[in-house]
Amino acid sequence: MENSIKLSEIIFKSINELLSSLLSSIDNSIYSFLDDLAFIDTSILSNKYFEKIFGSNSADGILLICNSLILGFIIYYAIAFLISHLTYSKIDTPKQFVFKAIIFIIIMNSSLWICEQVIFIISIITKVILSIGQSLFSTDISFSNFINNINKTIYFSGELNLFSFNGIIKTFTSFGLINLILTYSLRYIMVQIFILISPFAFLSLVSNSTDWFFKVWIKTFLSLLFVQILIALILLLSFSIPLANSSNFDSILFIGIIYALTKANGYMKELFGGISTTINSNLTSIFNN
Repeated sequence: MENSIKLSEIIFKSINELLSSLLSSIDNSIYSFLDDLAFIDTSILSNKYFEKIFGSNSADGILLICNSLILGFIIYYAIAFLISHLTYSKIDTPKQFVFKAIIFIIIMNSSLWICEQVIFIISIITKVILSIGQSLFSTDISFSNFINNINKTIYFSGELNLFSFNGIIKTFTSFGLINLILTYSLRYIMVQIFILISPFAFLSLVSNSTDWFFKVWIKTFLSLLFVQILIALILLLSFSIPLANSSNFDSILFIGIIYALTKANGYMKELFGGISTTINSNLTSIFNN
């Protein structure tokens, strides 16, 4: 009987040590990535290969394809203009078409600069929110400090025991942070993709028949960027949770914060439309519907 009890204690201790090491490794790996992935700034464009794909002028990259499509828009308009005399359908006059074409072709070739300025404005707003939190709480508002606060709350009773309430909370939060890495990585990639297709979006405004593409593009692009403002606000709120008198209630609040951070893109999608970058996986299903 005593041997079986000792054996059980050894097994529990071994499992506890292994999982503790795993969760600690997860935390240490996540520190350096989450802030860069969540808070996108103009550095997302600082990639020479990305610039080559996009094109530095109208003679290469995606800009070359878009400038080649201009002839197709002209042919399409010419055919539509001729047919309009037979069907009496309403269509832009040649002067209106030429004016729109000149304006939006210029904008199309400057689309990378326009996207950069939009990202810059959103990043400035995000930094202002984070700086407000820094002045209020006298600490950097970042995921690194957020994870440190979680660990301080969960470890308040001493060494972590994964078979205790705090251990379960720690496990949930660690897998939730993995979900954040996957979700924010997907968002980061989608922002780059929508920058790459921005010339097509601006070119689509040349014709009334294709301007719907721009409306979808701008709504989705802004939704992907605006989500980091919501992330900053949620992260700011997390630092208002007191750490001096840590309790199970505070631990549960941290789970709610991580859940909100995971669902931030979904909430923004509900408000403004766009696409969802929330990732569902077996390990993180506890944080997703």
